[in-house]
Amino acid sequence: MLIGTANEGRYVLDYPITQWAFACVVAGAVIGLLLNIPMVTQDQGYLPAYVAAAGLTRADPATVSRPLAVAVHHGTALVAALLYGAVVAGLSVVLPTAVSLNGVPLIPHIVGIAGISAFIYYFFARIAMPRFGGSVRDDADEIIRQWALTAFIFGTALALFIPVLVTWL
Repeated sequence: MLIGTANEGRYVLDYPITQWAFACVVAGAVIGLLLNIPMVTQDQGYLPAYVAAAGLTRADPATVSRPLAVAVHHGTALVAALLYGAVVAGLSVVLPTAVSLNGVPLIPHIVGIAGISAFIYYFFARIAMPRFGGSVRDDADEIIRQWALTAFIFGTALALFIPVLVTWL
């Protein structure tokens, strides 16, 4: 991974927004697939995805189908990656962009990763689980801890993958 300055290369705002969005969608799809590994190896597995799907369908998590839970899991990864892309593009206007990782401005990238990771954890822990946990509320503490790990893995993977992926733009 190359570290450079914006004067030596391109930074996010130099990419057409469609290319930047495409890179974020690809990253979200790949990372969503990779997140299957920690989710199936944890004790509570896909329960966060079932809770999120329950919120969308207004059903109890125990009645949500596995295909819907998996679709919500992967859809969430796509939306979170696009939200990260929007945050980075917006922050690139107001924060310093002189230092970059393969064309991704470092400070907006770090702030975007931290912000999106914190947001997806907070949204699940404070909104989705309390409102839509239904029959799995008794395991809420364990499910939220496992979601924290998944959110951290998502952020770390996105932080590493995006600067590599944009080199292929």
